[in-house]
Amino acid sequence: MSSAAAKQVTTKMSAAVASATAAAAEALAANAPKSVLSIPSIIRYGPIPLSELADQNGRTPGAAIRQVGPTRRIFLLDPNGHLTAEEMDGLAYRIKMLTKNTGLNSILCANSIEKDDVDTTIPSSVLEIDQETEPKSSSMDGLFNYQSSVTHLPNAACGYDPRAMHKFSKDEKRQTLNAMMRLAKAIKGGSPTAGQNDDHSSKIPFITVPHGITMDGGYALSMGSYVLATSDSRFKIMNPARGLSLDPIGLSYILPRLGWEFQQPSANYPVGVVLALTGFEANEGDMVETGLATHFMDSFGKLGSVERALANLAPYEQQNLLKEPTRKYGESVGGGAGSKNRFQGDINAKFRNVAVAGLLHSVSLYDAMGQEITSASDQATFLADEDPSLVLEGDRDPMFGDRESMLLNVAATFQDAFEKEKSVEGIMARMREYASAEANNEEEIEFVNAAKELLEGMEAQSPLALCATHKLVTVGKEPKETLDSCMKREMRVQLSLFEKEDFKNWAKSGAKEGEFQDWKHKSVKDVTKDEVAELFR
Repeated sequence: MSSAAAKQVTTKMSAAVASATAAAAEALAANAPKSVLSIPSIIRYGPIPLSELADQNGRTPGAAIRQVGPTRRIFLLDPNGHLTAEEMDGLAYRIKMLTKNTGLNSILCANSIEKDDVDTTIPSSVLEIDQETEPKSSSMDGLFNYQSSVTHLPNAACGYDPRAMHKFSKDEKRQTLNAMMRLAKAIKGGSPTAGQNDDHSSKIPFITVPHGITMDGGYALSMGSYVLATSDSRFKIMNPARGLSLDPIGLSYILPRLGWEFQQPSANYPVGVVLALTGFEANEGDMVETGLATHFMDSFGKLGSVERALANLAPYEQQNLLKEPTRKYGESVGGGAGSKNRFQGDINAKFRNVAVAGLLHSVSLYDAMGQEITSASDQATFLADEDPSLVLEGDRDPMFGDRESMLLNVAATFQDAFEKEKSVEGIMARMREYASAEANNEEEIEFVNAAKELLEGMEAQSPLALCATHKLVTVGKEPKETLDSCMKREMRVQLSLFEKEDFKNWAKSGAKEGEFQDWKHKSVKDVTKDEVAELFR
């Protein structure tokens, strides 16, 4: 490229950033928080060097938003999957506003890892990517592996940087968790219900493609309308191995209810407790079979097709099949029950967002409703009737391989321990009994080895944090609990654990995830009820 051409491109890029800055200034004038400035809104089409978006300290943003027709694409840019408190707060505000913008048809959120130059350039959309990432094998040598997963898979979303948190003041830690809570609520609000058309509700569906590992509070970005898992999608809870518990996004409400929304077999087994206590790494099949993801889109390369199709779909306000009735001057919406001039409001409500749902269905191999998109009904019946505890090793017929869930099999196999035992000590004692059992055949060996891995996962974590997490999930399962009440409780516990020596020692140690062992308590037996109760005050 000639120097003149390069200068012209640079000028256009600067103009695009200037336009985004002007848009942000307008948002501030409309009483938006200053944190919106931390999330660049890119308007111009074409690649943008991340250096153009860097702040005064040279730090590039953790996320940015671009326009793709009537869709807004959120790029998660930080390679570690982290966002600052300011970025979470700014993103929460932007999402809250976007989900009410009827000039859009969707919001699409995905990490950007497709190109070698991702650290220097943000593409205008994945449509510019001409190569598809090769899907990695989803087979597992063990049930979970802390080190290998972090080494070989990208980080999709991991919330805040936990090692940096121990240097923060109490107020800064509280601000970070509050920002994370607001982000979760903003995205959860992006799940529009048919007929819900008042000015205060979300209308625009929020779509997430978590390509890589999602950890702990990073799951807030997967709490919207649709979650499209890929062959490399994973989810795990690592906080207890850091001396922490559940981040305040409502996981203590969500985990005990996994499988409920789509009436899946996993609703009958303690899959959420296994995730919360053992560090089990759920793969793409586990995520779909428990409702952590809504669809399985096998290849991340399909994101280009999704973007292209969304760019060509009509925005929410134009998704009309029925002609709006003529209203006379002064006639109000929704008159009295006996009114002759009663206007019915949005008569196209049931048709809106249907095209988006149909698109996502078409690019997926199967969804969380429990039936392969291309399968016959008798296949779904077979899967629903099969006892997961009988297939711990994953020995299904090949035609059903895509629906395999090791998490479901594990939860069903060890249901007595994780569901019937009322304490972490009781669960670990039962698992220790299983792990020391005599094995005389291949099936029994598989059972014993699985018990050992789950037990080792629990033993690698902070005893105090483990007990706190168990209590959060136990209380969160109560029928009277709500997502909001669970978030507030998670906030109190997490703020308390930030000040405990387990977290501080872990953060200062520099130990790899899952390898730190110098906890205050040698085992959960040494954790008193008063110590746990203090965390909840």
